[in-house]
Amino acid sequence: MRFLRNNTFGQGFNAQSVSFDVDRSFCISLGARADRRELFDLTVASLISSEIEFFIVEPCSDPVRGCYESHQAIAIKALGAGWERVLIFEDDAKPYKLCPRQTRWINRFLRRGQFEALHLGYTMGRTWLTWFPYIARGKVVALHAYILSREGCRVLAETPYSGVPVDVMFKRRMKQHCVFPMLFRQQPAAITGSNIEARALNDDEWWQRNWRKHQLSPLKNFWRTLMRIRF
Repeated sequence: MRFLRNNTFGQGFNAQSVSFDVDRSFCISLGARADRRELFDLTVASLISSEIEFFIVEPCSDPVRGCYESHQAIAIKALGAGWERVLIFEDDAKPYKLCPRQTRWINRFLRRGQFEALHLGYTMGRTWLTWFPYIARGKVVALHAYILSREGCRVLAETPYSGVPVDVMFKRRMKQHCVFPMLFRQQPAAITGSNIEARALNDDEWWQRNWRKHQLSPLKNFWRTLMRIRF
């Protein structure tokens, strides 16, 4: 595992570039997937006005374990460096339209420090709105774009791999908050492929057909919002 500076940082910025109030930002990528890193630079890094480092990993005989331990390694590094918040992408992340107003509210939430994992993109489990603008609670999966607090880093660092994917561990053990509406999805598998597709399918095409479910879940669970359940 090694870190690589995002050398194309700063190219292609536009008026809609946004900033997240974190100490560091990383993108996990297999060493052989320069194609994904190039696509990430063009589609994601160019919209974020802070440097993103590539965290380069090598293939593992157990891809699910390799994925788990790559996310875990960043959490361990963050704890050792004393960082309070770290932004983590996978290299198949793809943005929806990024809204500066939404990210300003997200940053206010981050500074409160009352979270473990804040998912900027996710696939459906169950979500319900909080009273904080653009922030929901949930039980979700997918880690293509998320922010960990120091406490979230501790949970991840101290939870050894047990054979389940890292996003399933998040769903079981993390206090999950979710940006609503979400900011990032995954690139279609036809474009990027996946090194663990046999165990964790790329859901982008599913979301294209089922975006309405993302909108309806908070409505179905609005009683949780009214009663402030598990905020």
